[in-house]
Amino acid sequence: MNKNTIISAACAVLLTGCFTVSETPFPDVVQSSVGAGKDLSVQLSGFEASVTSYLPVYGYETIHMPVFRGRHRRCYHTATIARETYVPQVENTTIYIDRAVDVLEKCGFTLNNAAPKYRIDVSFSGPFVSNSESAAMLAWTLFSLFTADYGVQTWSARMKIYDVATGKVVLFKDYTQKYESYVWGPIPIFSPGGSEKSNHNFMQNWCLSALTELAMADATAFLHSHAK
Repeated sequence: MNKNTIISAACAVLLTGCFTVSETPFPDVVQSSVGAGKDLSVQLSGFEASVTSYLPVYGYETIHMPVFRGRHRRCYHTATIARETYVPQVENTTIYIDRAVDVLEKCGFTLNNAAPKYRIDVSFSGPFVSNSESAAMLAWTLFSLFTADYGVQTWSARMKIYDVATGKVVLFKDYTQKYESYVWGPIPIFSPGGSEKSNHNFMQNWCLSALTELAMADATAFLHSHAK
C-alpha cells in the first residue's frame, strides 16, 4: 500500500468517523467465590428492565408539486414517493438477571435449588437527568455547531438479600450510577449521530450493567461470609 493510499484512507476515517472525547470508566469490582469446600444455595429475583428498539415501517404518499409553465401559468405534477417511519417498540429484557446468574455460577454458588438459603432481589429505577445536565447537552451541541454530543444518564438500584426461611431482609443497599460521554465528529449532525456512546439504550445498558456488578460484588461478599 503506497503513501497516498494510506493518507487518503486516514482522511476518509477522519471525515466520516465520530470520536469519544471522554466517557465514564466502568466500575472495577471484585466478586467473591463461595470458598473451597463450601456450598450455599441462592435464588434471584428482580433485575427487570426494558429496552426500546425502532421498527421501520414503509409506505407511500402521493404529493402534488407545482410546475410553472410560462410566466403566469402554473400546473401541478402528481408523484408518489416512498416514506419510512420508525415506530418505537419497548420490550422486556433478561440480560441483567442473566448477568447476575453468570456471576453466581462462576463464583461457585448453587442456583435452581428447591430450597435456597438466600434470595437476592434487585430493582432498578431511572433514568434521571437533571435540568443542568439537559442544559449542558443542549449547549454542547449548539456551541460545537452540531459536531459534538454530550450524553448523560443516572440510574439507581436497590438490593435486598432475604433469608428465605424467615423472610427477613439480612442485607439492604442502595446504589447510584452515572454515565457521561462526550463525542465529536467533523460532519455536523451526522458524525455525532453515528456514535452509540450518547445513545439512550447504550447508556442505560452501561448503567444497569455497572449496577448489577456493584450489587453482586456486595452480595457475593455477604454470601461468602455465610457459606458453610
